[in-house]
Amino acid sequence: MTMDFFGAVPRRCVNLPPGSLKTLLNCATRGLVEDGPDIQAFYKEFGNWIGFPHVFGASSGRTAFQLALEALDLDKGAEIIFPAFTFPVMPMVAKMLGFEPVFCNVDPDTFNAGAEHIAAKVTDKTGAILATHLFGQPCPIREVAALAKERNIRLIEDCAHACGVRVGGQQVGTFGDIGVFSFAEGKNMPCFGGGVIVTANDDIARRAEGVLAQTSPPPRGETLKKAFKIWVEGLLTRPAIFGLTVYPLLRLKGWLGQPLMDSVVGDDLLAAFAQSAPRVSRLSNLQAAIGRRQITRIDAFNEGARRNAAVLTEHIGDVPGIQVSQSAEGNHIYVYYPLKIAAKRRDDLRRFLLAHRIDSKNTDMDDCATLKSFRHPDHPQADGRRPTAAAILEICVYPIIPQNEMRRIARVIRAWAGLSPS
Repeated sequence: MTMDFFGAVPRRCVNLPPGSLKTLLNCATRGLVEDGPDIQAFYKEFGNWIGFPHVFGASSGRTAFQLALEALDLDKGAEIIFPAFTFPVMPMVAKMLGFEPVFCNVDPDTFNAGAEHIAAKVTDKTGAILATHLFGQPCPIREVAALAKERNIRLIEDCAHACGVRVGGQQVGTFGDIGVFSFAEGKNMPCFGGGVIVTANDDIARRAEGVLAQTSPPPRGETLKKAFKIWVEGLLTRPAIFGLTVYPLLRLKGWLGQPLMDSVVGDDLLAAFAQSAPRVSRLSNLQAAIGRRQITRIDAFNEGARRNAAVLTEHIGDVPGIQVSQSAEGNHIYVYYPLKIAAKRRDDLRRFLLAHRIDSKNTDMDDCATLKSFRHPDHPQADGRRPTAAAILEICVYPIIPQNEMRRIARVIRAWAGLSPS
């Protein structure tokens, strides 16, 4: 086991803005953790940036999605169409609120669902469509929006991976009735957690405001604990520090044959989540204060990720057996850079990368139609064309990683495949 740990590449970099610790400490010492002036200021600034007049915050992306569903005021038991390949907690939230998740197929190359996939699942019970922009790549949202309008169905956009994506100059999240955004630590705009919904519909806005009026932010201690934890994660995922701290531990775990600090996923994730009681809680002032810092830098950050992704794509696009992520529509921001590979070879590539100071991540996405919580005779069956979690390996392309490191990652992948450097 080589001991060359310097300059290792993490599976994920937590993109906290400069001054985030100072903001955290200021809010903590001045009594501005839960409530304060930054909340309304952030709503206004985010709304101006996104192009929708109404913005409402929640303590997480998951609770923002719940807020969206409650604000839509759908009939209980209504069907909501989800892309089959998505984060399983999203349809689980809908199910726990009394709605019926219905899954449609997705494009095997882009991982997103288009109007042609969704239309096949529309019935007279369909109350809403969830259009997901997965991995930072926009789905064919104009066609999906046209379908929703034609059928008089509500359209929610899941922009958890797509904050700052534009299609024809228009921000995703503004094509439907509601856009849902996540500011979790693994996303491109982390705010010590949190999320928002955006809408231009006054009736939806009034209902969202009414829901939030009956809630409160998480307790101060819980918010601060989470914020400090995420700040430490941000420090540990800086490449120079990661190489001297977390990376050696990962190498040791790999050498011992132990799991590599992976998240709980799939059925295990849903079994744990099902024990919770879904409720909406508000965005905290601390999260909003970080959000105000992030707004000024998110577009530049996304452009940096695009540049790094382009380097990787240029050098591994011809590697046999690996499908790289290339934009089919709009400006893919590569919040995650997914490599699609035969499931039986994924773990071998992951071990090879790790041995060469490159950490990577098994995806949290899953083919939800195959999970026990959602199995139904009418759901699409696995057919070999729809992506599966076992066939996806995620690489970090955030701009904190220099482009020469992106070229090194490409050389390592090519070496694994038995190819010469490009």
